[in-house]
Amino acid sequence: MISQFTPDSALNAIAAPRVGSPRTSPVRDAAFNAALAVVAAALPKGAQAAITAVGEVHTLADALWAEVRATPAFALGTGRAACGKGCGWCCHQRVGATAAEVLYVADELRKRPDAEALTARLDAWPTGRACAFLVEGACAIYEIRPLKCRGLYQMDARWCMTTYAKLDIPLFGPPPSHEYQIPPKDVFDGAVFGMALPFYRAGRDCPGVDFIPALKAVIHRPDAVQTWWRGEKVFPAETRLHDWFPPMNQPPQSTK
Repeated sequence: MISQFTPDSALNAIAAPRVGSPRTSPVRDAAFNAALAVVAAALPKGAQAAITAVGEVHTLADALWAEVRATPAFALGTGRAACGKGCGWCCHQRVGATAAEVLYVADELRKRPDAEALTARLDAWPTGRACAFLVEGACAIYEIRPLKCRGLYQMDARWCMTTYAKLDIPLFGPPPSHEYQIPPKDVFDGAVFGMALPFYRAGRDCPGVDFIPALKAVIHRPDAVQTWWRGEKVFPAETRLHDWFPPMNQPPQSTK
């Protein structure tokens, strides 16, 4: 049964105590179930429908986050994030994305009027530097950015400066705080895993990958979706993030 996600359920979910693993919450579960339903329905329709469903999950997760953000529980019980256009410190870290997400972003990027300029930035990107799409402190592909990028809302920009951009901060004052808003992380993390699980169950290779190097590997391959769908490798082994996402190269174990 798929959970219904409404403003009322969002309010109750935020207020509910976390039980058991800190990696689960009612908000995360609702996002997980909603994303899973979208992708599971698309998979029998073929490769392109499955990749298109990734964009639908992005839209769905954004809508769920907007509902959560509009609740009194969030407004009154959650501290203000330091994030904003022109900040961009979080774009100095490695970003994980599912393989299906990378294929979706590649397809969408090729359709954009600024595709040539963005692809040139990607081609010129050197390993270990800030995201290729960080332009004047803002994301140049904001509408199609990965789910992991959407859920990070830190309370203290100084923490992002020191942790991601490796910049020094003044020695006076309190140390940087790692506090972050939990509800958006729950929404978008839940959507990531809900999106990936149907691919996994269907025997599709959908691991977590290093977003920019993986995108760089397929951006000039319009046939990448169909090649991947046939079970052929399209992402170099070094782009796989085994420490970020459960490995998807083994079928799930039977519970019988």
